Amino acid sequence: MVPAYLTSAGPTVPEALAALRAAGHRRIAVAAHLLAPGRFTHAPAGCGAWTVSQPLADHPRLARVVLARWG
Repeated sequence: MVPAYLTSAGPTVPEALAALRAAGHRRIAVAAHLLAPGRFTHAPAGCGAWTVSQPLADHPRLARVVLARWG
């Protein structure tokens, strides 16, 4: 697992992917920990990863976590 960032912090997603490819990895998945669709969820889509996760959005498990912490 390699962390990467969509903001000004580094490494960026393309930099992290390049490092993983240089290490011999070919099928790289990006797990974006984002809640809703928008600018940041679209950014990794064109990064060249094998797959990119969808935003968590209205997933039932997320709703249960929010309810558990709220109540």
